[in-house]
Amino acid sequence: MNKKSSSFIKGAFILSAAGIVAKIMGFSYRIIISRILGDEGIGLYQMAYPIYTTLLVVSRSGIPIALAKLISDRIAKDQPKAAFKIFTVGRKLSFFVGLFFSVLMAILARPLVNLLNWDPRALYAVLALSPAIFFVSIMATYRGFFQGLQNMVPTAYSQILEQFVRMITMIGLVYFLIKYGLGYAAAGATFGAVTGSIAGLLLLVKIYRDKKEDIFVFIKSGGIETIDTFRIVKDIAYLGIPITLGALVQPLMNLVDAAIVPNRLQIAGFSIEVASQLYGRLAGMALVLVNFPTIITVALAASLVPSISEAFALNKNELIKRRTETALRLTILIGLPSAAGLFILAEPLTSAVFNNSLAAVPLRIVSWGVLFIAIQQSTSGIIQGIGKTKIPARNLFIGALVNAVINYYLTALPVFGIKGASFGTVVGFAVAAILNLFSLKHYTDFQIKYKQLIIKPIIMVAIMTVFARYSFNLLNNYFSSLSITNTNIYSVFITVFLSIIIYIGLLIGFNELKYSDFMMIPFVGEKIGNFLRKINIL
Repeated sequence: MNKKSSSFIKGAFILSAAGIVAKIMGFSYRIIISRILGDEGIGLYQMAYPIYTTLLVVSRSGIPIALAKLISDRIAKDQPKAAFKIFTVGRKLSFFVGLFFSVLMAILARPLVNLLNWDPRALYAVLALSPAIFFVSIMATYRGFFQGLQNMVPTAYSQILEQFVRMITMIGLVYFLIKYGLGYAAAGATFGAVTGSIAGLLLLVKIYRDKKEDIFVFIKSGGIETIDTFRIVKDIAYLGIPITLGALVQPLMNLVDAAIVPNRLQIAGFSIEVASQLYGRLAGMALVLVNFPTIITVALAASLVPSISEAFALNKNELIKRRTETALRLTILIGLPSAAGLFILAEPLTSAVFNNSLAAVPLRIVSWGVLFIAIQQSTSGIIQGIGKTKIPARNLFIGALVNAVINYYLTALPVFGIKGASFGTVVGFAVAAILNLFSLKHYTDFQIKYKQLIIKPIIMVAIMTVFARYSFNLLNNYFSSLSITNTNIYSVFITVFLSIIIYIGLLIGFNELKYSDFMMIPFVGEKIGNFLRKINIL
């Protein structure tokens, strides 16, 4: 059960692969529903999510991460019975906490919509989302249990099924309800979170039951150790509350943005309908593209918590340092080219994906937030793993304050408008990421290797972006000369694919992609590494 020999990178890779599949499905339904709902409908859909994610974070963020850390600690110390009891107590907590916040969201839906001066039609989307909190809270506990055992496969499977069911539900309900109005259609879209979370939870319960015999054999293999329920609740609260507060900052940032941005846009002179459209372009389109590359760093952070925690419990400082360096190296090698690519291809991407080139205006600015979001996420996972759970929460809160201040002042200025909100998002995450790096340097022996982490990635990304810009123009002109329809769609996706190939080649050429990196990829990594070594590429 406790696969100590498995690398945390393998766990991160499994979660990343599942996340990419889920995000591809997410992009599919986003493209479809954005074309049906339009800017205004997407704005209504997006307004409901800050309330949902804020209450959802309170109900489920701290408990599964705390469980992953506590279970990993106990497993490292050969105390499987205590690890299992921690899970059972955490599951009960999630049931009652999730139920409470699910009911609370339904009760507060109308007062919040009125208080925030939103379009009244957003009420239906908020109500449709509320049951999801209960199911997601319990599902997160099972994920925390398996991640504490450093088994990321159940989480990966549940993510894929959850997103698939969500996609089918959203598309079906939007098509069915659009004839009754945008408000009902947006509610149908948000209800996909409910059916998706139910499906993901049922799959995790099935996997748990199928593995129950192995789990209990594993539990009985350890020595006798006692741990009372009060102590478990206390430990979960001690670890979980700071993590929850930290995780709460980002949805609160989104909630503050949802409250500030549409209203400040109206002060800048835009009507309520146009303000909803502009907010939809930022939150429902540009930020969706920005969040896509961070799948890998989210997975990396989830894998880092139990992995760093295990090394910390065993006082293996060198292992902590090595894993920290590997995580940050991967973060920058993924985040920097993603940010540059979104900036260079902003207009063709938004046109191809959402059929809305105007979303490129906020995307060109928030694209650079990819790098800072990625650094903030991976460094938070490391800092949480060494038990300093309050630090990422504090740093992200400071970043959120900076974001709110910039949004409040700049968005109301006609010369900035939605660009002001985009700029605030980038600066807020940049502040949080930089503060995390200072904290990481203070609490570990980590040293920034400027050549490896800064200079070489910048050179590689500069080459890649020049290639992307010119190849897109050449492809677009070529397809246009052939009178092919949808030339932009073909050009942008071929350009993205070729740019990835070029970047991988640069990684190998600059000796940034090594044989050992392929060894950490499950299932196919060894075969790919051996093949590349055989033909003298590695």
